[in-house]
Amino acid sequence: MIGAEVIIEMFKNYQVKVLFGVPGDTSIRLYEALRKSGSALTHILARDERSAAFMADAYARLSHKPGVCEFPSGAGALYGVPGVAEANASSIPLIAITSDIPLSGEGRQTITELDTRKLYESITKWAYIIKDVSRIPDVMRRAFRIATTGRPGAVHLAFPKEALYDEFPAKPADIYADMNCCTYPAFRTRGARVELESLAAHILEARNLVIVAGGGVNHSQAGNAVRKVAEWMKAPVVSTISGQGIIPDDHPLALGVIGDNGFHPHAHLAVEEADLLLYIGCKTGSVSTINWSMPSEKPGRKIIQIDLNPEMLGNNFKNVLSVAGDARLVVEDLLILLKGKTPERETSAWLNGLNEQRKAFWQDAEDKFHTDAVPLKPCRIIAELNRHLNETAVVISDAGTPTPYITRYLKLAAGNSRFIIPRAYGGLGYAIPAVVGAYHARPEARLVGLFGDGSLGMSAGELETVSRLGIPAILIHFNNGTFGWIKALQKLHCNEKYFSVDFNANDPVMVARGFGMKAISIHTAKELEQGLEEAFSFAGPVFLDIKSEPESEDLPPVYSWMRTLAREK
Repeated sequence: MIGAEVIIEMFKNYQVKVLFGVPGDTSIRLYEALRKSGSALTHILARDERSAAFMADAYARLSHKPGVCEFPSGAGALYGVPGVAEANASSIPLIAITSDIPLSGEGRQTITELDTRKLYESITKWAYIIKDVSRIPDVMRRAFRIATTGRPGAVHLAFPKEALYDEFPAKPADIYADMNCCTYPAFRTRGARVELESLAAHILEARNLVIVAGGGVNHSQAGNAVRKVAEWMKAPVVSTISGQGIIPDDHPLALGVIGDNGFHPHAHLAVEEADLLLYIGCKTGSVSTINWSMPSEKPGRKIIQIDLNPEMLGNNFKNVLSVAGDARLVVEDLLILLKGKTPERETSAWLNGLNEQRKAFWQDAEDKFHTDAVPLKPCRIIAELNRHLNETAVVISDAGTPTPYITRYLKLAAGNSRFIIPRAYGGLGYAIPAVVGAYHARPEARLVGLFGDGSLGMSAGELETVSRLGIPAILIHFNNGTFGWIKALQKLHCNEKYFSVDFNANDPVMVARGFGMKAISIHTAKELEQGLEEAFSFAGPVFLDIKSEPESEDLPPVYSWMRTLAREK
């Protein structure tokens, strides 16, 4: 058995079902080993290494298994960087492997020579070059352990030619997996008893308790536990963008998204009126806190934070209590401590007031949801989409144009519905490849990808991948012929002196059809209704090219932008 075959056997032992990647000169033996492995491990050919990493990222988010991707040497390793970095910063376990040049060619200007360890060290939890074929099993065990434990993240392994081609000298018995690390988070940690008792005491004493749920709640699968605590304490729940959908949007305690991008005013009000804010799986970063201006300073307000990563505890605010531990375990333990106890205050009037504000917000939005204005307003598109979403819906968005409208207006059903968006670095080109990874994690789900034309320009090649694999995804393209987010910023801060942000809208429908997809061009509200009906009743992939209004024409609900406009007036 050669090294390449050992790698595949290790993946199989770790119950890896799918591997996303792009072939290259240096990965011939790896691909031969994949071919010989049969149907136990499916290889998904991507059209770009960055896309392969995005596919693995989305797969990991939905399957709760490490995502695995592979790239060839040189440019392949370079192209994979954005996707690996996004996964790592978003606490998503990813195993990225690269095939590499022979060790004998190091320092001799061998084509594609690149120090991948240095390249990946700053964007992964661990980067390593395996120079000895006998080390493959133990190094891969370490890679899976590092990726899935503590704060999950990305790991990069480089395999020079010798590690792939040489015969494995050890016993087959050495090729085994640590089954604890086949899923994440592995080796979950509990909060200390004394901290949990203090947490329960603070919660029971609070008059206006608000739970702030971050992406860590999704990663930990703590949604049910958080909902039960909220219901027991009659505490409203707000979320960051990454935490959107933690509890059903129609739940009386689900007030919506906080922060700068696509916020809900009633959610902001709840945060400001709270005397105790309980952050769960939330890093309290710049967006969710509007550059740490929310919550404002208020005498007597307490902040408590639960996070898997102790480095994040009290990093941006002065906490009255910090609890290090897995969100699900900590909240489940909290439930036990709260059993039989009731809060020492009456909150119905406060909750009723917040829900009245929420009701008024959605009533005010109705006019926007039914406007027939052309080009179509993004909020009209999201409202129409909401009518078709069911309990299996997985909605994936790119950064940019769709973000503030989705976070403000998207309504997820209960059940297994999810919303995914890359929030660490905000790179464009995520949604189209992500639906490929999502499909292999949740083949029964109704997949929807939303993206602007800036994103389409960076990932259009993956339309062929979606078409080739017959993935039944609905791809919604916001076509406004501009880098809309940047153009809106130029409107705000450059006196509408636009520079190098516009391009030709052209006809992406022809591109999608050229890749073999069903594609529909949409200009009017009536065409939108008909197009979505047709798309949701179709069994294969559908590309909807929707001519939409750019952000510069009607600024989207971004808190800092709205505040800037108010100051100017």
